[in-house]
Amino acid sequence: MGISSKAPTPPIIRLGHPMAFAAFLKRIGTPVERYFRSRGLPVYCDSPDEFVPLRQAWSFFDATAHSEDPMLGWHVGGFVGDQNLNRGLKLKLESSPTLYQALKRFVQLISAEASHLELGILERRKEILFFTQYSNMKGVAGYTSSQSYQLEIFADLVRHYVGPAWVPTTIGIEDSTVPAIAEEHFPGSRILTDQWAGYIAIPRACLHIGTRGSELEDRDGAPLVLAGEFDYADTLRSLLKPHLPEGYPSARLGASLMATSERTLARRLSARGVSYQVLVDKLRFETARDLLQDQSLRISEVSRAVGFGDSSHFSRMFRRIAGLSPRQFRKAAQA
Repeated sequence: MGISSKAPTPPIIRLGHPMAFAAFLKRIGTPVERYFRSRGLPVYCDSPDEFVPLRQAWSFFDATAHSEDPMLGWHVGGFVGDQNLNRGLKLKLESSPTLYQALKRFVQLISAEASHLELGILERRKEILFFTQYSNMKGVAGYTSSQSYQLEIFADLVRHYVGPAWVPTTIGIEDSTVPAIAEEHFPGSRILTDQWAGYIAIPRACLHIGTRGSELEDRDGAPLVLAGEFDYADTLRSLLKPHLPEGYPSARLGASLMATSERTLARRLSARGVSYQVLVDKLRFETARDLLQDQSLRISEVSRAVGFGDSSHFSRMFRRIAGLSPRQFRKAAQA
């Protein structure tokens, strides 16, 4: 029996979101690295646009909330607002002519932030409900913290159009209790518990308003990466990439990130005509090739960024794949 081209992939989320929690925790004096390590999150990656398994991110949210503050998701969402959204996504949203169009576009492009997330708009006569849920993951540790964080981000996005003092008329949460901090952050909002999804209600009278302007520039930046378009190998590559600075990512790590066994991982990759080693070699090479374009980076820094402690080993790998050394490649790229 053959392997389906639609092999299941684990839900993933942009690393920028755990990093937002980490930034807030560091701000209040909490050591973060041990939490990252204990949850299998990459410690040495500083790129917010890489992806990590959603369950590992949620496990981190849950552990820190239990240890530091049960309302951590609300705190972090209020701390970062929508500034933590992918830069390319924000540019696309802010190019929309109205708030309504921006929200509809957000629904279309949400996989730039996370896969498997169900985001949508429920139309009502006098308002819309902008909702969020993971219907197949209710009850998983970290779900409540994630949802409260999202609701704060969504409200801040609306404020770019309506004004900084705006609060939703109604907020729905799937949790069974109203957190006091939500009442503090959204004075005057009606907060409903035990809802079918998390949502904010936005009056129709607001939907026609255009953006109030953005400090973002460079509207012709890199294309937006949508996790919803990843196939099985794409997902594995995206999850391995932030771990490259830690050294060669073992097949055991790859299987863990994909929530499967090493044997199943190898079988599913083989069905797609690739081995694990070839996939990792290509990932390391392509990452190094991109980094070498930055002339300010030393070759030794690029070597470490893709997991080589010895630059000579890195150069041999690069030459084996590219047919020229990293230094020769850099010169040829400048020509």
